[in-house]
Amino acid sequence: MEVVNKIKKNADAYNNLLGIDYYFCLGYKGKGFEVRVHFSKEEFHHLEGIGQLRDLKIHSESGNRTFDMALAGDVLEDELKKSHFYQSGCVQNKVDYLYLLERIFDEDNIVFRFRKSMKGSGKIEAELFLTSELENGQFFVYLDRVEESDEEYYCRSFVANPEFDRTQGHVKLTTLWKEKINLETGERTVLYRYKDFSPDQLNM
Repeated sequence: MEVVNKIKKNADAYNNLLGIDYYFCLGYKGKGFEVRVHFSKEEFHHLEGIGQLRDLKIHSESGNRTFDMALAGDVLEDELKKSHFYQSGCVQNKVDYLYLLERIFDEDNIVFRFRKSMKGSGKIEAELFLTSELENGQFFVYLDRVEESDEEYYCRSFVANPEFDRTQGHVKLTTLWKEKINLETGERTVLYRYKDFSPDQLNM
């Protein structure tokens, strides 16, 4: 039986996201704001957990290079497991489930404003995170804002099936609108709409 290369499986799935943006309208206490999530090859390195494996050569590769290697099938799970940081960094869960990232964004999710001061936040640098529950478990995607941009965000970290409640103490936001945008065709698919809300209401 052929053994599945999980790293390549994740890279193949992530490759589909390079042509997609997600657009959110979020609200809190009567104020609304826009968030547009963009995906690039550079982030795969951290989302897969490779950035945590400081004792492996691949750790020092650029994000783009790591992604290209993974897409070509040249990054193997057994090689990553040789790192002393593989278990402590919870990399196994990232390797097992990162291929679900697009579905996590597509499905119903709850968005929070991230508070770094909360217990268990660790070294994560983010402004927002979203959480979604699938049959495989509970997933968290941490989003950080692109410098010098008001609404452009990227995926900073991915956590699967954490051992504690990662939502406690963080600020829950109201999702007013969620849209999936195909960057090649320009097609926009509304995934969620709160009542009769439309994005142009944010500027009223």
